[in-house]
Amino acid sequence: MSHTSPVNDPALSRALAEFDQADLVIYAGPSLADSPLTAPAAHLILPPVRDGDLTALLTRTPPPTTVLMIDGYFGAGQAVSLTEIQETLGRGVRLYGCSSMGALRAVEARPWGMIGLGVIFTDYLTGRRTADENVALLHDDHYRSLTAPTVNVDLLCTLLAAEGVSAGHCEEFRRRARELYFGDRSYSALRQLARTCFASGSSLAPGTLELVLHRLTPPQLAHWDAKRHDAESAIRDVVLGLAPTSAPTELIPVPECIGAMLAEA
Repeated sequence: MSHTSPVNDPALSRALAEFDQADLVIYAGPSLADSPLTAPAAHLILPPVRDGDLTALLTRTPPPTTVLMIDGYFGAGQAVSLTEIQETLGRGVRLYGCSSMGALRAVEARPWGMIGLGVIFTDYLTGRRTADENVALLHDDHYRSLTAPTVNVDLLCTLLAAEGVSAGHCEEFRRRARELYFGDRSYSALRQLARTCFASGSSLAPGTLELVLHRLTPPQLAHWDAKRHDAESAIRDVVLGLAPTSAPTELIPVPECIGAMLAEA
């Protein structure tokens, strides 16, 4: 899983400045918090999508040409409905999804033409991930993450292993972090867990614990935030015309677990 940020592209900043909400609307929150793209894309960004938002969007004159759904609210009565998505697609709006609620809805709405983007979407599409908890997190009033979703813990462990940290220790840390309730998986909890899993020992290289604790500092988050990477990549691809303009004709069947999960959302 790549963690290279796509934001350092001058062409992207120039293109964003030329867009308005008649061209593109982005529903985003925690996945873009503190991203360098929040400034140049601010005029296109609405809060995380919830039930009724797409229907309201269609009352605009004209409605936007394209919508990118990144973050959204979960839970009965809050989650954006498949009925709204069908209606939006039926009105000719091109609808993309990635990162969080956008990735989940894009899996189920592909038969109607919703286009999924990014690694997280692909993971759900192929059944590698099967629980909405994998992208769930708590955030503050400015959408800054207070807890780490499972997708981020997985990417952190991948990065640590690539940096030479013992695979066995990384897997133990991943397993124990995944066992935490998503609302309890704070960064302080992960740092405490790291002190247990990466304590100095004969099987660990010197400085391993310090490396892991460094990765767990807030400034390092952008390097292992899978949701942010997918969101930034999706914005770049949509704005620069690199994203597909239609759902693939040969569709992978929607995993039964995803259909059941979203039916309860």
